[in-house]
Amino acid sequence: MRWITSGALVGSMLWCLPVAAKRPDNLSWGKAGVTMSDYARDAAECSETSRYVTTYIAPERLKQLDALSAAQLLDTVMQIGSSNSMNIVDAITKLRSADDIARRTNTFGAKYVAVISLDVRDQLQAVIDKCLVERGYVPIQLTSDQARGLHKLKRHSPERTAYLHAIDSDAAVIAEQIVSLDGRQG
Repeated sequence: MRWITSGALVGSMLWCLPVAAKRPDNLSWGKAGVTMSDYARDAAECSETSRYVTTYIAPERLKQLDALSAAQLLDTVMQIGSSNSMNIVDAITKLRSADDIARRTNTFGAKYVAVISLDVRDQLQAVIDKCLVERGYVPIQLTSDQARGLHKLKRHSPERTAYLHAIDSDAAVIAEQIVSLDGRQG
């Protein structure tokens, strides 16, 4: 019974971690009439804008991850069967730096990396998105057929770039498939 209670605690804490607004799946960027050379140049230059961006982990996220790791540690201690589980967890957490989030288990370390990777990716993507918007591009949602066609092509290949350019430069496609970055249809 202890395991179920502590497992529920860990699960509920993980569920409470805020998740960035979900971007629509199969998002692309369109600009009516853009030439292939401008399209490729804009993609390369906007990607380059994220190269030297300093990313950060928000203090709130650090606190949430630390609370989650403490709950996970409590779960482990309770499974061992100690009668004073909270005292053990409290003693261990006081001995360590509050900034040393991933210290407790390999499992939590993997969760930490996954959560933080999403935050970092979102921060870098925001820089690229801003660059594309400044150059006149708008986000479009690829259709299922377009996405299937795209996934058949090798990343960074000329064929994939040409395929996307054909979609992303078509004014009719853009008008039909434009979305906001939070996933709502244009």
